[in-house]
Amino acid sequence: MGGLELLAVVVFFLIGYWAVDFFWPKKNSDGAPWHEVLGVAPDATLEQIRKAYEEKSAQFHPDRVAGIGPEFRDTAIRLTRRINDAYEEAVRTRS
Repeated sequence: MGGLELLAVVVFFLIGYWAVDFFWPKKNSDGAPWHEVLGVAPDATLEQIRKAYEEKSAQFHPDRVAGIGPEFRDTAIRLTRRINDAYEEAVRTRS
């Protein structure tokens, strides 16, 4: 296999990897789809998604529970990451 053929294989592998990563439905680390995490319908509008994201983010923001204890802060950080991931996925699929 020549250098050009090897380059073509690598390029097509990267394109295929990107396509699968982009189009394959993602789930959060716990397996829940984005619409369940945000508490909206799967066909929700961007405005509904944004509103749900803002409400959930405010509810579970780590600064709100910082004074309660470290275990609550760790849980809030985990939930905030989960909400952020769900929002990013929702925006990416709706755009």
